Amino acid sequence: MAGDGRSNPYAGNEHLLVERQGGVVLATLNVPERLNPLTPKTRFGLQDILEAMQRDDDARVLVVTGSGRGFCSGADMSRGAPSWREGRDQRWQKLEPDFHFITYFQRLEKPIIAAVNGVAAGAGLSLALGCDIRIASEQARLISVFIRRGLLPDQGPTWYLPRLVGISRALRMMWTGDEVNAQEALRIGLVDEVVPHEQVLPKALELAHRLANGPSVTLELIKRAVYRGLFNDLEAQTQYEDYLQRIVRETEDMKEGRLSFQEKRPPVWKGH
Repeated sequence: MAGDGRSNPYAGNEHLLVERQGGVVLATLNVPERLNPLTPKTRFGLQDILEAMQRDDDARVLVVTGSGRGFCSGADMSRGAPSWREGRDQRWQKLEPDFHFITYFQRLEKPIIAAVNGVAAGAGLSLALGCDIRIASEQARLISVFIRRGLLPDQGPTWYLPRLVGISRALRMMWTGDEVNAQEALRIGLVDEVVPHEQVLPKALELAHRLANGPSVTLELIKRAVYRGLFNDLEAQTQYEDYLQRIVRETEDMKEGRLSFQEKRPPVWKGH
């Protein structure tokens, strides 16, 4: 279901540029003069992509980045307090909770990589946290800026941050609103890799294409298992792994993996 009625969910809009590169979808937030705030057009455009990719076998990995100097500066404050209701013309949009948007990132069972090319503040930090892997420019800055506005962190950081960096570091970030630079973010596990600024998008795309050319069913089920594991105890999780493994064993890629091992050659994955 397209958020604003467009027939092509990959068409993008003036706030979100979308490019297909084989099995990789590149989504670029595109309000560079304001460091790419999260506008309603950006949110609905990303939501369209996430929903469409779940049903699109040829779209296997999503990369999210920002144009210009910023990744995402947070909620669009250009007209005062952000109105997440703006642009909600369809009934399902009006009924959806304001901060439900970030759940679409986990709902998509395909890899999502953030190329954090600059500041990721407030809702921009939430956006980066919603991605599965974060590759950061050496110029990146991550800030839970909500406290500076007297606001509670929203769109997921109270869920993601403690799991990524631990409770005390998460609370410190959210209580102080202090900036975390790229190297500190790497040290505490907030990002997975730091690269020279000009390499952040190429590095993210390199990894994206590598994953897109892998056994896609297995990749998707790994993501499903990992996020389910955040709620399960060990016994429940091992049972769930067994359930998913039974699905994987029926794929052509699993048979190819076994055959290529026996024949001592690289596997040729088909994605089914």
